[in-house]
Amino acid sequence: MTYNRYAAVYDGSGQIRFALLTAIYLEEVLQRHPVSGRRVLDIACGTGTLLAILAERGWEVTGLDASAAMLAQAAAKLAAVPTRVELWQGDMRDLAGLLPANTFDLVTCTYDSLNYLIGSNDLAACLRGVARVLRAGGLFVADMNTRHFLAYDWGECAFSEQPSYIQVERTFFDPSGDVSTMWLTGFIGNDHEGYERFDELHIERAYPLELVAALIEAAGLQIEGCYDGFTFQPPTTTTQRICWVARKPLCQNC
Repeated sequence: MTYNRYAAVYDGSGQIRFALLTAIYLEEVLQRHPVSGRRVLDIACGTGTLLAILAERGWEVTGLDASAAMLAQAAAKLAAVPTRVELWQGDMRDLAGLLPANTFDLVTCTYDSLNYLIGSNDLAACLRGVARVLRAGGLFVADMNTRHFLAYDWGECAFSEQPSYIQVERTFFDPSGDVSTMWLTGFIGNDHEGYERFDELHIERAYPLELVAALIEAAGLQIEGCYDGFTFQPPTTTTQRICWVARKPLCQNC
C-alpha cells in the first residue's frame, strides 16, 4: 500500500521540507486572498506538518488522508497543539460522504496530491467535495505538478541516503496518457543489523490547465489565481508546479 511503510521515514527522507516551504507560501497566498474564519481542512495531509504549523498560527485544523500509517504520524505530531484537531481516514474523492457541508474557511491540498487522481472524473469528484465542505466565501488552495515537470524534470532514476535509510526512485513517463509511474524502493535499518526493504508504486497524471480550470468552475468555485508555484507569476511552458486558488461564492448564482 502506498505510504504505508514509507510513513515512518517520510519526514526524515527530506519530504518535510516541502511542507515547510508550503506553509510560508500559504501565508503569502492568504495575504492576497484572505479568508475570515479559522477552520482549515488539509486534504492528503500526510504526516501533518502543514497542519501543525497552521495550528500554531491559531487555526482549528482537520486532516484527511487515505493512509492510516501517515495519519498515525500526524496524530503524534499534533498531540500537543493548543487548538482543535481532527484527523480522518478516507478517500479525497468522497469528501461529501465523509465531512459535513459548509464547514471550512480554507481547504488545502498540496504536494501534487491531486495528480494522484488519474481519472478526470475522480478529480471532478474531489473538487465537488471541496466546494461542498467549504463555507460561502471560503478558499481552496492546491498545487499540481505540470506535464513539463513529469516529462522532463522528474529524473528517471534517483538515489538518496540518510542515517538508517536508503531510497531509490525509478520513474517512467508515458506521453500517451501524460502519466508518470515511479517505483520507490526503501531500505530501513543499519549496517550492523541489516536493512528491511519495502516497495511502493506512485502514479501521477498531468492535467492541462484548461481542463483543471473547467473542472474547478464546474464544481462551483471561482478561480482567483493560477500561479507558477511558490510565486505569484503566471505559469509558463516550463513551469514545474502550479498553484490554484479558488473561492466558493457568497451566493449560489454569483
